[in-house]
Amino acid sequence: MTNKKQLKGKKILLLVTQTKWGGAQKYVLELAKYLKKHNEVHIAFGEVNKQNQKFIDSCKELKVKTIPLPKLVRNIEIIKDFSAIASVSGLLSKESYDLIHLNSSKVGLLGTLGAMMFSLNPMNIKPRVVYTAHGFVFNEPGSKVQRKLYKFSEQFSTSLQSLIIAVSDFDRQSALDNNICDPRKIFSVHNGINAEDYDFYDRQTARQKLDLSNNKKYFGTIASFYNTKGHQYLIEAIKQLRENKSLLVRNHQWLLIGEGIELFDIKKLIEKYQLEDLIKIIKPKDNDWKYLQAFDYFILPSVKEGLPYTILEAGLAKIPIIASKVGGIPEVLSNEKTGLLTTPANPVSLVNAMRRLSKDQNLANQLADNNYKNVKENFSLSKTLKETEDLYLKLF
Repeated sequence: MTNKKQLKGKKILLLVTQTKWGGAQKYVLELAKYLKKHNEVHIAFGEVNKQNQKFIDSCKELKVKTIPLPKLVRNIEIIKDFSAIASVSGLLSKESYDLIHLNSSKVGLLGTLGAMMFSLNPMNIKPRVVYTAHGFVFNEPGSKVQRKLYKFSEQFSTSLQSLIIAVSDFDRQSALDNNICDPRKIFSVHNGINAEDYDFYDRQTARQKLDLSNNKKYFGTIASFYNTKGHQYLIEAIKQLRENKSLLVRNHQWLLIGEGIELFDIKKLIEKYQLEDLIKIIKPKDNDWKYLQAFDYFILPSVKEGLPYTILEAGLAKIPIIASKVGGIPEVLSNEKTGLLTTPANPVSLVNAMRRLSKDQNLANQLADNNYKNVKENFSLSKTLKETEDLYLKLF
């Protein structure tokens, strides 16, 4: 952090697969806001038929040029994927970027191939290619064949990239353990947040806006309905609490804020177990973090993570946290000091943690207070941005 040099006068392209709001999108916007002070910054994105208005409006507010890539989609579609590679190559030919920064596994591969295609022309100046892994895809649940394909994809694309950023030490070590890239090319930079950007609704206002009862306590989560988020294990845990006639179900309910491809299956599971009276699903609103103080406890039952912003935001909101011991979460939460860590994909572990916090308000308060200090002292946005800029400077 002693390096005070700044990146200036560069033309930078930030690419993200989709604008659907999440950690990668927040990361891209924070980078754009910081870098545009001394550089020209553009943002390119895919899934143009599913644009998130919050993301687009944020780009307009920053006065950052946005470039839709219609052929770039989240799922594997071979014809569209080849077209997306050509689109990236064409964009590089048109704009002559000094550096392109790729976010997410899909655009990490296609963006790298587009840059390689562009560089095949000896008349073109090869751009620096940076890739941030917001949690490596080969760590996700899946068959052995799928995971091998994902590993090969990452190995191939990282071999052509100038620099790789992991958002956690876990992900960096995971890449090294799986021989994904040269250890000299990969660096870990934790996500961070700026406390001054957060103006939470107070408890009463948040509960009123979410139509919640003042006579209940709430375990809440904010997460897209993807299989990596582990919603099904939380539902299994709630089922166990009801079957065991736990006192918890008398005065507690669970809030799931999010949307995504697993939403239908999650709703079916809730109906199957007849838990509709205990679990409330809420469609995401703008800035869902504003509602965090409606929760008595924040719970994240993921089976794979990078370093989730929601953990940092819940810490800043002084909400006691239960979260799976996966990815970069243990780098934020120290078990029984700043949060409770649970075994991933384990409903019994979730049950025990929920029972413990609900019975011990002193522990809950202590965890929340300790984590608030931890987030403010160790996970600042300014640190994240400066460390990222310092890595950029290594390439020039």
